[in-house]
Amino acid sequence: MKKPFHPIIGIIGGGQLGKMLIESGMPWNLQYNVIDPDPAASCKFYANTFINAGLKDGEAIKELAKISDVITYEIEHVNTEVLLELESQGKTIIPSPSILRIIQDKGLQKQFYKDNNLPTAEYRLVEKKEDWESVLNLFEGEKIVAKLCKGGYDGKGVSICNKKNIEAGIIPFDEPCIIEEFISGCREIAILVASNGKETVTWPSIEMDFDPKLNLVDLLFSPGNLDSDTEQKASKIAVEAIKALNGKGVFAVELFITPQGEVLINEIAPRPHNSGHHTIEASITSQYEQLNRILLNLPLGNTDLVMPAAMVNIIGPDNITGDYKLEGLEKAMQIPGFYLHLYKKNETRPGRKMGHYSVLASTVDEAIKKALEIKETLKITSI
Repeated sequence: MKKPFHPIIGIIGGGQLGKMLIESGMPWNLQYNVIDPDPAASCKFYANTFINAGLKDGEAIKELAKISDVITYEIEHVNTEVLLELESQGKTIIPSPSILRIIQDKGLQKQFYKDNNLPTAEYRLVEKKEDWESVLNLFEGEKIVAKLCKGGYDGKGVSICNKKNIEAGIIPFDEPCIIEEFISGCREIAILVASNGKETVTWPSIEMDFDPKLNLVDLLFSPGNLDSDTEQKASKIAVEAIKALNGKGVFAVELFITPQGEVLINEIAPRPHNSGHHTIEASITSQYEQLNRILLNLPLGNTDLVMPAAMVNIIGPDNITGDYKLEGLEKAMQIPGFYLHLYKKNETRPGRKMGHYSVLASTVDEAIKKALEIKETLKITSI
């Protein structure tokens, strides 16, 4: 069998982000190897070679490296030390694991922003439960935001806390956390940034609404409802952050827009991101194609929007675990500009991301309206 024209790409993590990266590369006949602990991972049947092993399994990661020309990852919770070792031996890993080491720890992230004069919300680091009450008076208002330094993902590891509860000893986390001021009335946006080490591009802003219970993106739309000055400021800050990281790859820079118009970095994801799913249909170059271009050392693609778009996550409901079906699909399919993505997950469970859909329209308002109409009818139900 002849080798593929392009290098073989290794992906650490076999979830939906990896699946969409592989789907993006199919028109180019790209080949991928994948490692994931789930024997039924979304990527399994798309991979050239599938290694069923943990994301921190050093020997399995080395095996992936042997059969792949370039390595990337679709999740942050991987074995950084092994990746640093492989990089020192000459293996190409994008983004660099030195970046991942900072991103994996929100305390290090915050210190990085401070060291590089990047705007972010005021914070304090707490190592243990006994430290919580001593920092409360440093923040105004009745609430604070607590985030686990390590291990948080998809809304987990984040808690909006009432100060009175903390004073009463009700503390959500035992492990090291950062405590941030709670900024009432702020808006949350994302700026996607891509860099190949020579040039850097951004996509139009993405504005996000979150499920208050799950801390997951419920609805997003692009372009965001920002004035041109704020849009430019947010993009500038996002690019400065990635340049400070010396970043190569695709990054999602999540930001707060305060009621006073300040732009503050919340956190950075060193990979394609939930906030960029709409780019598959809505952008000339999706975040996934862009990453493939970077992995293959090809020129960056145009990031302009084809049309305004909205996106909604399809989340497993609270009352269903196991087999499921998707109701309301026939009605949704009748709406022009509707695009469905399911993540090949065999079972639903509460709060699990099962898929998403995007809606394209001539205006953002129309896209949002259609997306919310679909949300009323497109439901995961039990079989």
